[in-house]
Amino acid sequence: ARAMAPLAERGAKVYAANCAACHQPNGQGGGAIKALDGSAIVKSDDHAKQIQIVLHGAANGAMPPWNALSDTDLAAVVTYTKNAWSNKTGQVVQPSEIVAQRAK
Repeated sequence: ARAMAPLAERGAKVYAANCAACHQPNGQGGGAIKALDGSAIVKSDDHAKQIQIVLHGAANGAMPPWNALSDTDLAAVVTYTKNAWSNKTGQVVQPSEIVAQRAK
């Protein structure tokens, strides 16, 4: 939990600034915007799919690519979503995982 705390705190700020406008502060999404709270992709311990969506976007651009954000900010926001709301996975995503997925 100690490793998670600073990343999740940073991730909460990144989420508020970049993600909450569409996915809602409560992670519930709405309309065509997918909920992150309870999402199988977000809760999965295979981090690659969620990281790829965050890096490259999805749904023909409805979800924009966020690859301009830093590796640390992306790791932080993915860690945040994996542990926010009802998700509580206990998973931590490290910046090195973002670096590895950028290379794919």
